[in-house]
Amino acid sequence: MKQVYEFLESFVVIALVLAGISGISYNLFRADGWLETVIGNIWSLGTQYIVIAVPVLVGAIVLFDLWRSGRVIHSKTSILPNLLLYSLIGAGVYYIGRYVVTGTI
Repeated sequence: MKQVYEFLESFVVIALVLAGISGISYNLFRADGWLETVIGNIWSLGTQYIVIAVPVLVGAIVLFDLWRSGRVIHSKTSILPNLLLYSLIGAGVYYIGRYVVTGTI
């Protein structure tokens, strides 16, 4: 009985993660989606905010380097993979619930 419960639990987790990835991908890449909106907004900015963009880019590169080299996290176990998994499960619950209620993603 315990094996059946563990199988069903893992099946539900995988289904929710896949639903979360699918919903995020759909909203990211569809026409008038998130990616098109962001690229359109960046394109319309032109060079008027270049003074702000350069320090933000430098800061993002420094933070990425710190994250990649592991200096931000001092322990051997990281909470980041768990947060990513839980956020994908939450997104899956959201998109499945939205589909059930409204009929659209």
